[in-house]
Amino acid sequence: MSEKKDQVTTVEDKLQHVTTVLLKKWAGFSGFYGFKAMSLDELFALLNTNGWKVIIDDTAAPNRTVELYQGETRVRKEKFAVDEAGRVHKV
Repeated sequence: MSEKKDQVTTVEDKLQHVTTVLLKKWAGFSGFYGFKAMSLDELFALLNTNGWKVIIDDTAAPNRTVELYQGETRVRKEKFAVDEAGRVHKV
């Protein structure tokens, strides 16, 4: 039987992880290539090229809103919220 690793992660780490996964998903939908091994900063730079723009709004901590624009038109939008137990949920 394998043992489970003890993972101590902060809420900020969890929000960063779900944001990275979301941006990878959006990069695939938008026709970009080579994004699977990228970090959050590299994905952010990739999705801010050729008329695409990503806006990450985390001013209402611990909630986060991520929006993807093509030109002036919003193409995608996701909201994440953190509950009392520290779990991140898509709203």
